[in-house]
Amino acid sequence: MAQQGQPAAAPQTPLTAAASPLAGYSIPGVLHFIQIEWRRFERDRNEWEIERADLKARVAFLEGERRGMENVKTDLLRRVKMLEYALRQERYDEAGFTPRSELRKVLPP
Repeated sequence: MAQQGQPAAAPQTPLTAAASPLAGYSIPGVLHFIQIEWRRFERDRNEWEIERADLKARVAFLEGERRGMENVKTDLLRRVKMLEYALRQERYDEAGFTPRSELRKVLPP
């Protein structure tokens, strides 16, 4: 019921409330929302930086481990070659063969 001199107010439906772009916004509410979002953004960024540092440390550790394994492999290859050479020399000695370098000294060209 409208009082005399005042027009009757249209009932607010969800459609008309949603159509108003400023409905429900206030300066303190907007500032609060921005602060919450900023805190969330900073927290996410800090988590990402921590994870990035952890991953960099892991990569450095694994690269060091790989270099160590390469050094071990190189050392083992040297030992195998040395043992193969020693075995070859021992076989020559046991079989009575003379190495080719000594044959060149004995035989004329």
